Order: sequence, then structure tokens, then C-alpha cells
Amino acid sequence: MNSDNSNDSETSQPVTPSNDDCCHNACDPCIFDIHRKLLEQYERKKKLNIKVQNRNNLLCSFLYKNFVVINKTVVSECYILLCLKYQEHKSRNDASLLINPGQHVMLHLKDATKPLTPISWTDDSIQFLIKLYHNGKFNTYLKNIKLGDEIRIRGPYGNFKYKSNSFQNIIMFSMGSGITAVYPIAKSIVDNELEETKIHLIGGFQNILQIPLKKELQDLSDYWNFKCTLYISQLRNNAYNLHGINIKSGRLNNLTISKMLEDNINNTTLILICGTNEFNRSVEQWTRCMNHTYIHVFE
Repeated sequence: MNSDNSNDSETSQPVTPSNDDCCHNACDPCIFDIHRKLLEQYERKKKLNIKVQNRNNLLCSFLYKNFVVINKTVVSECYILLCLKYQEHKSRNDASLLINPGQHVMLHLKDATKPLTPISWTDDSIQFLIKLYHNGKFNTYLKNIKLGDEIRIRGPYGNFKYKSNSFQNIIMFSMGSGITAVYPIAKSIVDNELEETKIHLIGGFQNILQIPLKKELQDLSDYWNFKCTLYISQLRNNAYNLHGINIKSGRLNNLTISKMLEDNINNTTLILICGTNEFNRSVEQWTRCMNHTYIHVFE
């Protein structure tokens, strides 16, 4: 069920997925969960006679679409950049990839599935920054993947939407690969010439070699409204310099985070958090203790 007439539509009844469309890997969300929600939305809009224009998205939230690997680049000690291109026939000239910065998709490779947040995309291609772990079926497949290999994608998912100039400051706390969720949001704001919001991206990594997106973060640092601070827990050379990026020795903990937030006004600051489950819970708790209420956690 990968034909283009199955694009997400808000005016026609959602197509019911077949058993073959489910990978049976206990994905969250499962395509049948997505279909159930879309069907509920369709019935509600039908009852209220609400009509919404089709989005013409090449992606579909409950059906996998075929993409092919067009580039794979090692960018740091344990990260790769993977670029995929849409391979199916585009039935409509205006159809394109529609993704909000910070949203994620599900990637299906052979018999393994993994949720990933894209860091950039065009009308028909999508790029991921992926941390490679030593174990796991999906990571084993990725290590051996070649140009021209096929990966299936469905989505996007995630309810974060940013309204331009709705905050004076955005503080982004990320740990490791969590930077993939906040980086595209930062870039979209910096690229908007009408934006007056100031961004401070604060990330944590074990060592210098594990820092991905060095060049991309340095490029953003050239703009007046972007600042980047990276905490390195195993920093051997305290004099290490990375142009445009503030490198600090240590970890992101209650003390360092409180220090970062002490000069920010609560009701004009948005806090974004992405990392491990433990990191997310801790940082959210620490920021709420400082009376911050505008907080979004990327799970």
C-alpha cells in the first residue's frame, strides 16, 4: 500500500493499513494506532461538515513510503549523516516533504524499525544525523548500508509547533543525539530574517570527538541571535577552542543549568529539552523548580 494516492488526506476517509504494512516491532506509534486516530478525526470533521485542503505530503503517517540512500558520511567518532531521496512516482507536481522542525519519522530497514528526527529536508530528500551504537539490529544494518539501498519511512509525528517571535529567548538543553531535535528548530529561526528571538543551544557530550554538526553550529554562531555552549564531561585539554562555540569542561547538571537560566525571565523564555529519559526528567524538574512553565520535552 505504498501508492501515492494514499497521501495523508484530511477530506477523504483514511485508507485502512493491511497486516503487511505493520512491521510487528512494537513501534510507537504503530500504524494501526495512527489509522485509528485519523479515522476518529475524519468522522468528527465529517459530522461537523469541516473541509480542509489536502496537504499533498509525500510522507504518510500510517503507510511506509520508499526512499533510497543517496549519501552516507561519517561526521564524528560515532555519528553518520544519512541522506535519503524519495523514490516513488510523484503523481502531483505540488507534492513535497512537509515536516515541522522538531518532528520525527519512523525508519524501517529490513526487519528493524527506529524513530529518528531529520535535521534537514528538501521537496523530495531528507537527511538524518544518526548515532551508531555498538549493538542493536538497526545499527548493524546502518553500518553496512550502501548507496542505492532502500529504506522505508512513515510520519511525521510530534506536536511541537513554534510560532514566530512568540518568545524573547529559547534555551535548548540537549544530551548526545538529542541535538537532532533542537538543531533544525534553531536553524529555522535563525534563517528567518523577521525573527527577533534569541537562541542558546546547550549540549552535553562525553568527548570532543563525539561532537557532531561542528561546522553547522559554527555557521549558526555567526548570527546575532544564536549562541552555543557545549559541556564536555571528558575534556582533556581545557584550552580546546572551537570557533564560535563556547566549550566548557563538566556535565549538564542542576548547578550548571540553574546558572544558565538565572538571567532569563520566566514568562518570556521557552525551554526545549531532548536527551535520554533520565536527562529529560531531571532537566524538566530543575527548570520547573526555577518557576519556568513554558517547557517542551522531546521524548
